[in-house]
Amino acid sequence: MASLRAAWPRRITGLRVLLLAVAVASGSGLALAAGLSGAGAKDYPAYSDPQKPVLSYLLSNDQNVEEFQKEFGLSDGKMKEVLAVVRTEDDAVAREYHESEQIIESNKGASDTEIEQKISHSDFDEKVKQAVGRTKSDVEDLLPEGRADDLRHWVDEQWQEDMARSSAQSEPTYRAKSRGHTCKVWATYYKGLTKYEVALPHKKVKFSGGHRARITPVSGGRRVRAPVKESGPWNTRDNYWRASKDRSMWQSLPRCVPEAQAAFYDNYHRGKDQFGREVVNPAGMDITPAVARRMHLWKRIQFRGYIRVRVHFPWVSR
Repeated sequence: MASLRAAWPRRITGLRVLLLAVAVASGSGLALAAGLSGAGAKDYPAYSDPQKPVLSYLLSNDQNVEEFQKEFGLSDGKMKEVLAVVRTEDDAVAREYHESEQIIESNKGASDTEIEQKISHSDFDEKVKQAVGRTKSDVEDLLPEGRADDLRHWVDEQWQEDMARSSAQSEPTYRAKSRGHTCKVWATYYKGLTKYEVALPHKKVKFSGGHRARITPVSGGRRVRAPVKESGPWNTRDNYWRASKDRSMWQSLPRCVPEAQAAFYDNYHRGKDQFGREVVNPAGMDITPAVARRMHLWKRIQFRGYIRVRVHFPWVSR
């Protein structure tokens, strides 16, 4: 399975920091896709979720960084400290994800339930919870005296604004072609089995061989084709590019809505993936650095951690 965080989003210490480690950025829609009302996100107290890396999510957007600094009256130096705390969380969650991937890889013949139990015993969710809790506590300590209680309000309000803005900007979640289907999803990057490849979250695509996806950046960049050589991120039975009735799992989701996206934004499946892990980003595809470079987007995805792409699946019948 793809090591989603062979390259977890990295943040630079300056204030022109990333866009969207987990999803959002001006001009890129979150797409609480057709069929998902977004009602869960609308009333969702994001800050109260002990496993949601919501500060990491919001402070992945440089506009949010600027607004955060202004709201709490922070100096450039103090803001850099806040971002360093977030970066530490990214690194901690990346390590836990990598370890959970190793468990999945070493138990290929086991059932999902058996793997879920093994991951549970590894305390994946608990360690993510601890990392998120430390981030909230450390950021609160960095705020001016008397402002810690305002952090929750700012986070929840900003979450709702981002959801509303992204929902309004989003286009249809997929476009049918004469051959195949095209979906708009989030992509992150990973170290693949080969230099030039992509991963999709269904193992059948990997093992059947010969499949190539066409990937077009939503904003800027160059369209490319790349072979599917790995399964992931998050799930291995989430063929979201198929009609709902033909999906191996998650048949209640609309076509072109990856389970990870729904889990992250709408708390679908209690916010968990196929193996019971708390989903901490909405990625529906992984690409290697070589693919990102050919797309002329390596610096962008390395800087931000994620990019919004349209993926065409030519092997999918109408």
